[in-house]
Amino acid sequence: MQQTAKPSSHSSSSATQVKKRAPVVMESIFGALAVFLALLVIMIVLVVKNHHVKAQLAQTQDQLNQAKTEASQAENQLAAAKDASSQLQTQLDKANGQIQDLQAQLQHAKVSAADLQTQLDRSKAQSADLQAQLDKSKTQAADLQAQLNQTDSGTSQLLTQLDQAKIQTMDLQGRLQKAEADLTQLQPLLLKARHLPITTALEKTHAGRSFTLHINSLYLQPMSVAIAVSGPQTRSQNNVIGAGAALKLEDLAAGDNVVISSEGYDPVNLVVQ
Repeated sequence: MQQTAKPSSHSSSSATQVKKRAPVVMESIFGALAVFLALLVIMIVLVVKNHHVKAQLAQTQDQLNQAKTEASQAENQLAAAKDASSQLQTQLDKANGQIQDLQAQLQHAKVSAADLQTQLDRSKAQSADLQAQLDKSKTQAADLQAQLNQTDSGTSQLLTQLDQAKIQTMDLQGRLQKAEADLTQLQPLLLKARHLPITTALEKTHAGRSFTLHINSLYLQPMSVAIAVSGPQTRSQNNVIGAGAALKLEDLAAGDNVVISSEGYDPVNLVVQ
């Protein structure tokens, strides 16, 4: 006896479930595929960005290396500039020192020239004074000669006066020559800035029992002097000697010590004898 096979309820329900699951599986596949594609795109983007970043990093590294090279060159140039500046400063200091030395020498030369000019003016004044005295003596001699020619009376007296005038003329000429020689000898001494510009001469008076000191000024302006006499009779006095004038210090005794001083000059010491 044949029996007809009938589909069981379990089989039909399985088929129904398969049919129901098929769209879900397809959706899962498409979803996975979409996720895969998205991940692929993201990976491509990341690869491109990584390549771009590496390129920028390499470019930045090159720029950094170039900047380091330029900085090293700049440091070398700065060091060279500092060395050059130091050398120039040394040369400048040396030049300033030389300028100061030259200025000091120039100032010293100016002072020396002024001193020599003053001494020259004094010498000229003395020469002019001596020349005036010589001219006066010559004039006196000429006057005496004229008086001698005009009259015969008093011939002996006139001849005596004439001889005296000639002697005075010769004496003045001798003094002039001596003064010129003294000026020549005094020239090195006058170069000393503190030398007191005077000359002194002692004259015996009262038959040699006392002395008179003649102080002659070589200065072209009035000069204040202080005179101190030490001996049996100590005394001191202050005087002003006119330009080229003379001062007499009388009643000196043998052995007296006389000190003549003036501000700015070395004192002159002499012993009366």
